[in-house]
Amino acid sequence: MNPYIVSYVGVGFILGTQFARRTEDVNSLVAAFGVPLLILGGAFLPTSLFPQSLLELAQYNPIYHMNEALMGVWADGKDLADIAEHFWYLFIFSIAMIAGGWLSYRRMLRVERRL
Repeated sequence: MNPYIVSYVGVGFILGTQFARRTEDVNSLVAAFGVPLLILGGAFLPTSLFPQSLLELAQYNPIYHMNEALMGVWADGKDLADIAEHFWYLFIFSIAMIAGGWLSYRRMLRVERRL
């Protein structure tokens, strides 16, 4: 299980369950939240071009940590010890997203049953 994918989808899923009216609407909202996360994470532009305020915000984005870790390994030849901070952030974040996604989905199912 890749912590990057779990983190990325988890954020979209949790936000999607907060705004969707039905469980079927969650998937479209995952994509709607995903694109801004990709932009802020540095998937399209290098984070070195970001102003300081965006860099501070990007620190909470799992895509930022994945990009930094992958670029460190691919471009700079770093090993796991060098990217441990990014890896552990992604690991802990993905565990939180699994728990948060489960709780959010259960809440959404309870709300749907009442309708």
